[in-house]
Amino acid sequence: MSNQRFSASQREAIWLAYNKKCAYTRNLLDVSSFHIDHIIPESLAENPSELESIKARIGLPESFNIFGFENLLPSCPGANLQKGSAVLDWAHTHFFLGIAASKKVAIEAHLANIEKRNMRGKALILLQQCLERGQLDVSEVAAILTDHADKPEVIFPLIEGMIFADKTEVRGIAKSDIENLRDRPVQIGRNDNIDGLVLFNDEAVKIHVRTCREYEEAVASGFYAQSTFEMKMATFFQHQCGLLTALEAATTPKVSFIESPRVGVIDLELVPFSLFPHFGPHNAEDNLFATYQSKLSEGKIAITRIRQNLLEVAEPNGMGQQLIEVARADFNGDGIEEILLFEYCWATQGTLGYGGVRILTRTSADSPFELVAATMPDQLY
Repeated sequence: MSNQRFSASQREAIWLAYNKKCAYTRNLLDVSSFHIDHIIPESLAENPSELESIKARIGLPESFNIFGFENLLPSCPGANLQKGSAVLDWAHTHFFLGIAASKKVAIEAHLANIEKRNMRGKALILLQQCLERGQLDVSEVAAILTDHADKPEVIFPLIEGMIFADKTEVRGIAKSDIENLRDRPVQIGRNDNIDGLVLFNDEAVKIHVRTCREYEEAVASGFYAQSTFEMKMATFFQHQCGLLTALEAATTPKVSFIESPRVGVIDLELVPFSLFPHFGPHNAEDNLFATYQSKLSEGKIAITRIRQNLLEVAEPNGMGQQLIEVARADFNGDGIEEILLFEYCWATQGTLGYGGVRILTRTSADSPFELVAATMPDQLY
């Protein structure tokens, strides 16, 4: 067992530099569970004379650091445990040390980018807190981001953070982050004992997915959630995949009818009841102008939970729905600010549950919300 400790940033940088593969087996690695192996065992650090003898025999420079990137390789757990503290034969040691040396610059570059991303995320949280307290307005935040960015890039703050299986939370996303985020294992709710999702195809072949990229590729190949339990668990992938896909197309809005005054999903008189889940034909009494507020007043639905960015309502003997505001941006290219929602729906008297992503727009200061036509693949959402 290694005594050297690595930060999450160092682990990610090593993983990326080796194209997310084990240096020994070339198998793809899970960023949250791979091992980091010392080519020359770290135990030799406690035996300086033997270490110096090995360095001289191999021809390593005096500057060689047994704990440095030049002596580290990403490894699947099985290969690392099998190797243990053994010293490989000289030919293999030379080979793997050469690989590690060639990756050192790439690791350092990835590490710098990751640290910059993490600092940017922390800054976004502070700026968001200042916005919420009224200490800064949107234009002041935009000016700060522009003045302090080496290459100004649109960063989309998240009202509800993305949480991954390693417990890290992302509160702001730039477009340059999206591809890396697609390869990070998704956290399945608060269930630490659920590792990913099993999908099936029509030939009863099953596949195990843990990341958004794996999920999207599986769905595109005809795989789907088979049981009601798997449908519920798939919601976590649909939310994160939908958010990342929407942010790829998102831009900074030119005008907003939801910011000043700030309105959102808890303004029930603005939310059309057509957003609520229905099975079968719509009831004739559910006219086009019905809102969540009108249905609440009629006793057709009841609020079961509410907070600043969350609304949960349910019918007495029908469907329940949770809507969470996650991000605000121009998602469809019309220049107007919209709201991206995570939706989860369930049968109040059964086991059915499913979810997806919805986008609401408001086209004037005196109009209600409207549902934006889906821009993401139908099979995902």
